[in-house]
Amino acid sequence: MGLTGLLTLAKLRMPVSESAAVRLRGISSVVERETAQNTG
Repeated sequence: MGLTGLLTLAKLRMPVSESAAVRLRGISSVVERETAQNTG
């Protein structure tokens, strides 16, 4: 695999990891909200 292949792989992986991080953040925030409601 050449340098261009690595670059395309990085470009493809970037948005995926970003969306995954956003999704994880959203889930964690929802869980925090739910636990806060239950305890409060």
